[in-house]
Amino acid sequence: MDISIVMNLCEALDGHVERYQTLVDYVAEEKKCLLELDLDRLFVSSQNKERLALDIQENIKELVEGINETALMLGLPLTPQPLLADLVPHVPRPFDNRLNDGSIKLERLKNTILRENEANKNFIEEAMRLVNESINILTGADQLKGDGYKNDGRQGEKKLTLPVKLSKEV
Repeated sequence: MDISIVMNLCEALDGHVERYQTLVDYVAEEKKCLLELDLDRLFVSSQNKERLALDIQENIKELVEGINETALMLGLPLTPQPLLADLVPHVPRPFDNRLNDGSIKLERLKNTILRENEANKNFIEEAMRLVNESINILTGADQLKGDGYKNDGRQGEKKLTLPVKLSKEV
């Protein structure tokens, strides 16, 4: 068994986990910027996040190659694509623990990123809804006008009316 192949996989996994941890930090920074309405810092943070996401995509190739090399060395099939968890029972100690821990950390980080991204998205959508409602109130666009009552005594449909024009005195 060529231990250097397993060591290379562990190093690639460690790098991947490190990148995801940095991504978690960027997402937390984004949340802070959103709450503080610091749009300049938000823009910088978003750019950093985008660059890191591209770096992670490139690192995935390295990680998959390491998993495939290790699987081949261990005599495991490459179809379907082996997972880190598939390799853990077959690699010697202490690499089994290192791969298992890295796999668990990576999964937790991914879940954290998904949750925080969703929370940030919801915050932005709620803020946009509030802005739209405020504009509608200011312009009178949220007024409902009804068709009155129908012949059978039922109330007619209510329709949202929009103002003809919004004017601003300077």
